[in-house]
Amino acid sequence: MESYKISKSNIEDHIEKIGVDVSPVIEHKIENTHLFDFYRQLVEEYPNLFDSLVQSATTFQVKKKFIFPGKGEVELATLSISQRGPVFIFPRKVGFFEEETNLGDTEKIVIECIKIFKKNFPTKVIRRLGQINEYIFTLGTHNSIQFLANRFTKIKMSPDGEIRLRVNRPIDDYNRIIELQPVAKKKVSPQPYSTEGDVAGYGLKATVDFNNRDMSKSIETDDIRRIIQASIEFNEGLLYTFLNGGDYD
Repeated sequence: MESYKISKSNIEDHIEKIGVDVSPVIEHKIENTHLFDFYRQLVEEYPNLFDSLVQSATTFQVKKKFIFPGKGEVELATLSISQRGPVFIFPRKVGFFEEETNLGDTEKIVIECIKIFKKNFPTKVIRRLGQINEYIFTLGTHNSIQFLANRFTKIKMSPDGEIRLRVNRPIDDYNRIIELQPVAKKKVSPQPYSTEGDVAGYGLKATVDFNNRDMSKSIETDDIRRIIQASIEFNEGLLYTFLNGGDYD
């Protein structure tokens, strides 16, 4: 267990998000027309990513149906807008179907989407942009609770205990937050003598939130590129150093 190495090949499920904090905040009831125009223009520009709208007094969410030939289909959220601002969601790998999606380059898409957002909300100023990657790494038969405790702490955990880890090692320009928690895949058997809910495998959920620290100025296109590129570099390098027992100083 101690020598088990986590790599990209262990990724079973992956959701990428780009979240934007704006000021003043978005008021759904008052700015409903602007929100709908924003949604309509996104669908026209990126029909492969944005489709159906789910809306209420406090909720504004866009979904897209993903079809995997021979395996099935699933409808997933690709945009969520709260008072803080929009969150663009890219389902990169859908673990249930063991399939990757092909949604295009994050940086290019987000920059264009934010341009559309600014046209519809010209008074909004972007204060923070963060890339959030949610991974589930397969651990096979290694109990994920004990794996997390043994690799990152000195705590002795029983297989049925509970443990979570949250670390932020900021540098001058960025917060670099990693949250870890154990997960388990359950198996369901149609056989009457089988125990429903037996563990079929273990995994480690890692949520990586990489965002700018300075919120005193407006974030422009060059800033967006810089943040996303720095985040990608972190996720492809130091993240794995940390997951495998090292540090990310």
